[in-house]
Amino acid sequence: MAYLDKEFNDFYDDICIHNESSELRDKREKLKEDIKKYLPEELHKIGIEVSKSDFRFLNQGSYALNTTIRNDYGAIDLDYAVIIPIDTTKFKDTPKIKKAVKNSLTHVSARTVKIKEPCVTVSYYENEEENIHIDFPIYATDEYDIHLARGKEFSSEENYKWEDADPEGLNNYFTDKLKEKNNLRKVVRLFKKWKQEKYHNSSNDNEIPPSVALTILACDNFVDEDHIILSLYETLKKIRDLFYVSQNTNGDIISANITCNLPVTPFSDVLYKMRESDSHLIIFYNRLCKAINNLNTAISLEDEHEAGKYIQKVFGESFEIPEKQVSEAVAKYSHNRESSFG
Repeated sequence: MAYLDKEFNDFYDDICIHNESSELRDKREKLKEDIKKYLPEELHKIGIEVSKSDFRFLNQGSYALNTTIRNDYGAIDLDYAVIIPIDTTKFKDTPKIKKAVKNSLTHVSARTVKIKEPCVTVSYYENEEENIHIDFPIYATDEYDIHLARGKEFSSEENYKWEDADPEGLNNYFTDKLKEKNNLRKVVRLFKKWKQEKYHNSSNDNEIPPSVALTILACDNFVDEDHIILSLYETLKKIRDLFYVSQNTNGDIISANITCNLPVTPFSDVLYKMRESDSHLIIFYNRLCKAINNLNTAISLEDEHEAGKYIQKVFGESFEIPEKQVSEAVAKYSHNRESSFG
């Protein structure tokens, strides 16, 4: 059986980002300082009184969990929550509050600031290509609860809201899971690398499985094995088996469905955007099946060189195929021929 331990370890080391780059860290800190400096005045304009010492900031996502991977196809991204003491029963207009955050960040021309449904996003460009973006989810906190500001910049009242949330609880949930098992963090990163390889050409963001969904699915279905290829293979099989799949009389898949909810408040469906079209989850299922089949073939082969070709079908050409081993008899024969022509 081919386990390709060296190749997987080298590949994993190559795709990992363990710490923020100095450029990303500097931009994050400058944005943080601008929020503390300018946001109190912007909020004052809409009747909310806070001081810069009232703000809390929280790293979320892959940097908080140490599951970040290098992006060969797009921008470096970071999720950095802003937590503000706001009475959500009194101030219900979340787009207006997000507009105040946007205004506090737009005074620097090098930044592009946009209000998205779950966050405020700051993007930086190089050669007309986005190379860094930082998402700022905006949370309101009162004495007991925390709420996420939902809504786009020009959302009507029925399309914006404060949503109950627990960002710190989510961080803790993942952290506890990841520290329990040796290979789980590797499986999460490899799963995300598979997604990057298979979806980087997607023209519709809603067809791409979000990284939080992959992380939840990997954490909840992880199988610990002695070899990383086996852990990945068995974990992905368990995830595949969670799908409810319907076929027509010709055997074609007409629907594929899987449940994946946040493990903390608000326990919401993290795949809701993919449900926009039946094809999105069918594509996800089919691509997952192909990855599992290729992993299975690789494991079944004795020749690691040939096995590596199937792993490349999962992760792309950056996965290094081991050199083809020449049998001892062939090597001896070649040596004798060379010696005879000495």
